[in-house]
Amino acid sequence: MTSPLDTVDHRILDLLQSEARMTNAAIGAKVGLSAPSVFERIRKLEKRGVIRKYTIQVDPAALGRPMTAFIRVTAAFDKQYDSGLKAISQDPDVLECYHVAGEDCIILKTQCSSPSDLEDLLARIRKQITVLRSVTMIALSAVKENGTIRRATADVSSETAKPVRTRRAR
Repeated sequence: MTSPLDTVDHRILDLLQSEARMTNAAIGAKVGLSAPSVFERIRKLEKRGVIRKYTIQVDPAALGRPMTAFIRVTAAFDKQYDSGLKAISQDPDVLECYHVAGEDCIILKTQCSSPSDLEDLLARIRKQITVLRSVTMIALSAVKENGTIRRATADVSSETAKPVRTRRAR
């Protein structure tokens, strides 16, 4: 069984989520460890799959894709559902694909160059699965994107504060 993440692991993850190129020395200075100790902790977090990958954030408009859209899909659970969902998730224009509970079955996120580009994606989706209903929402602006993932509140409260031992003044 893998051990739970400690407070230092969480602080390292917070720092890396805000700046993935931060050096081990800079992280160490903030968490009170040496650079080699930080390197070892990061290596263990990678090995455990806590850190999945390192990436960059690109301005979609700079790549000619200024339009963000979210597509809610209600689909029939027929013979083409599983293979269709897999094909949709592998479409290069689908940035995120979530299988959800509730009124819809799937929520997709895409970045498009134009309304006709979005229309083409919708047509491809309809070829992959039996769409009973879809609702497409075009984002006017991003209020918040790519937020930092915090640890669950239960994790914070479950850590018991250890008393700090101090020497008495003589």
